Amino acid sequence: MGKPQSDPALNALQIFHININCEDLDRSRAFYELIGFRAVNEFDSSSEGPAPSFAEIGLSSILQLPEDCDARAVLMALSDDPRATRLDLIEWVRPKSQVLPGGDLARLGFGRVCLKVRDCRELHDRLTAAGHVAYSEPTLINMGGTRQMVFCVEDPDGVVVEFMQFLRDPK
Repeated sequence: MGKPQSDPALNALQIFHININCEDLDRSRAFYELIGFRAVNEFDSSSEGPAPSFAEIGLSSILQLPEDCDARAVLMALSDDPRATRLDLIEWVRPKSQVLPGGDLARLGFGRVCLKVRDCRELHDRLTAAGHVAYSEPTLINMGGTRQMVFCVEDPDGVVVEFMQFLRDPK
């Protein structure tokens, strides 16, 4: 008999990062900084000169991209906690990213990312003042036995970001 199979649920520890490919790294970075993300690590330059390309790092075969692939990227987080889930923004230089049609949140695959926030109204006002168009005003919903204020905004490349503020039940 072979080795006993381990429980696969015990192997995966957490979501480390969520990757969003963007047309313009600086524009997308500014959007996520407006929400509260901060850069944790940048991958387009270093103090010792140009950073190695994504191909030189060895990512071309891992990501099934051309052998000369390269990108600018930044890992961002909402806190200094080393265990915090990161947002991995990448602007592909080679090959250039292709724009996919958006607008259908019921399509297969990645639909949206949801961020738990302290104050939906304040964030909604900040984002709309900066020119981002929300799908709706923050709206009260009752779901799963809890009350939340919720709204959605697209990032500069059409990725839908949902914001959810959990409310305490009135006593």
